[in-house]
Amino acid sequence: MCNIGDIIVIDQYKHNGQVLDKHSFVVLDNSNGKIRGCDYNLLCNVMSSFKSEKHKKSKMSYAGNFPVVFDDVDVNGNQDSGYIKADQLYYFDSKKINYIVIGNLKIEIFNLLIEFIQELEINIEEITDNL
Repeated sequence: MCNIGDIIVIDQYKHNGQVLDKHSFVVLDNSNGKIRGCDYNLLCNVMSSFKSEKHKKSKMSYAGNFPVVFDDVDVNGNQDSGYIKADQLYYFDSKKINYIVIGNLKIEIFNLLIEFIQELEINIEEITDNL
């Protein structure tokens, strides 16, 4: 099982009916819950890396994206900076996905992420395709 603040890579997941391969997520919660009548035990945000300065400028223009640099995470060999889509909450049933833990957000950065999410003044999308 993974812990709050862990960075995981999920082999396959769904978003808006599409099946997507291997992507990184940060775990926000790992307790049991229900949403729209479905059980879940993982709540995550998707993470992505910047591919260029132009890409970074574009992605950081969105109010829901939270920036991270390689010093914000404990992942062996990671030198990438990127962002967390804080305005997208992915609900998972961990028994229905394959994932590995590759590291974690440093606690102070995780706490800043939670504050950022709580203070967002835009709609937060709840993605339940994976339940």
